Amino acid sequence: MPVIQRSIVTLCHAAAVSALLAGPLLASPALAADAGSAASAPQGEAAKPAKPLPYLAKEAMPNLADVVIAPPADGTPAQDAERAIIQQTRALKGQPRWDLAVIDADVHPEPLLSHFDCALGIHADEAQAPTLHQLFGRIYQDAKQALKDTKAKYARPRPFVTLPGTEICETMNDHLASSASYPSGHATTGWVAGLVLAELVPDRSDAVMARARSLGESRVVCGVHWPSDVEAGRSGGAALVAALHGDAAFRADLEKARAELAAVRGSAKAGDAQCDITLAAAAERPY
Repeated sequence: MPVIQRSIVTLCHAAAVSALLAGPLLASPALAADAGSAASAPQGEAAKPAKPLPYLAKEAMPNLADVVIAPPADGTPAQDAERAIIQQTRALKGQPRWDLAVIDADVHPEPLLSHFDCALGIHADEAQAPTLHQLFGRIYQDAKQALKDTKAKYARPRPFVTLPGTEICETMNDHLASSASYPSGHATTGWVAGLVLAELVPDRSDAVMARARSLGESRVVCGVHWPSDVEAGRSGGAALVAALHGDAAFRADLEKARAELAAVRGSAKAGDAQCDITLAAAAERPY
């Protein structure tokens, strides 16, 4: 089995195990209900751990609708250009860049952090870096909360909905088809993760931010987001990180995570063979 295919299997297996242990992170019930699930579980039934809470209270959350500009309107040259990009990138199926887009489709907190292993040159597991993993779980929830109103405001259909017959790199389902495309949640979350990791390990910031860029581009390769969805995700992600720095708990965890990463570096190298393939595919500009 080719190395990049083994990576897909490994990440899928990891995501499945994470889902069994932590419960689906993309579920829609309120956070308060999730936090109470352990107390209300039937006797003898294993209770699901509560989701991590976001760092930011609602009033501290940036209004991303004021940060991003409206997506291109139908019938405009800008939207026509985006349609052409979606159609052109279908030719990437079967190539390493498409395979990377398959991997990048999962940005739950654990896979999200692992996407940056090669850029960082290390893999820090939860036992080695518990605060880092906790931080990623919380910023993931911050990104979800920050995106809700903006996605609802624009309610932009995804490319494969607007262009019937467009092949995508992940499983088609009703939730994906009905969810709003703008801004890209994956691009937002990936950009937030990149900015945080670049701050924690500044000597690897170029590689980290290149990987953050490619995570967003993968959504266009996948056929589930327009290029402007990705650009808006980056703008929103930067605004969210700025807001996070105003939170004392985030800043405290950031410093603890910095110490954890410093201790791990040099002791847990990411696999060279897989990293060569991953970074080469990520460096390719797909459109």
